[in-house]
Amino acid sequence: MRARIVAVAVSVCLAVVAAGVGGCSTLQGGPAPEKDLTRLRVSGSGTCLPLLRILASEQPDHAVGMVFLPGLHTKGGVRGVIQGSLDIGAVSRDLNADEQSADLQVTWLSRDGLVVAVHPSVGKLGITDITTQQLRDIYSGKVTDWKQLGASASMPIVVLDRHEDESAKIIMRKFVFGSADQLKVTPDSVNLYYESDMVDALQSTVGSIGYFSLGYAVSQKISVTHLQLDGVAATVENIEAGSYTLVRPLGVVTKTAAPAPVRAFVKWAAGPDARELMLSKGYAPYDE
Repeated sequence: MRARIVAVAVSVCLAVVAAGVGGCSTLQGGPAPEKDLTRLRVSGSGTCLPLLRILASEQPDHAVGMVFLPGLHTKGGVRGVIQGSLDIGAVSRDLNADEQSADLQVTWLSRDGLVVAVHPSVGKLGITDITTQQLRDIYSGKVTDWKQLGASASMPIVVLDRHEDESAKIIMRKFVFGSADQLKVTPDSVNLYYESDMVDALQSTVGSIGYFSLGYAVSQKISVTHLQLDGVAATVENIEAGSYTLVRPLGVVTKTAAPAPVRAFVKWAAGPDARELMLSKGYAPYDE
């Protein structure tokens, strides 16, 4: 049912764009008259879209407007570019074999940290860091109360998780949990579809723990407590130094023969001015 609702929403937004009427989320590069704007349709990874919104708000071409359609995850963003319903697809994982065989250009923009965070109530009990093993114990259901990890008082742990095919969960599997055979997540966990759902739940649920984009946390000033992981804080500086390794790539896909306005935006987004902007917002720029 959710997929059907999203599909309908995308169809409605595309119709709105084609008609030249407002209604979808649009960020423009300046005060150019509405009728003179070149509209670039953008969707895909909900993790990458906030970064693209930041970049779109500062991009120098005032004749280009960015129309942000409902998030479709990386898979939907790639498919949209292939089918021609999107000009730019937002991605937060490497492309799979089928996607790589398409006529696409991938441009990586950021190495975004995945911060392990808790509701502020947990921080008030003295929990400021966590180890990889403790995370495994929490997500497997072995540890169920913050008191077991040294909190100053008893408080049940509310485990917030993502679906297995989401980029954040893939990274957690790779660096923390191990494979599904190695760690089965507790059935008491709350499985959240969108990263925005994770953020909302972390801010509103006493005792909760989860993980989401460091760049989003910093740029939007999300009111949660960040935990150090194995003694290392999730910061842009530590990501660039290589000491914080819980990271995922954020970038865009376009057609190889994309129109000039698309190529111009992507070139700027991967350039030095955008790099400084990303740094100021908590996103570590992508380096090979």
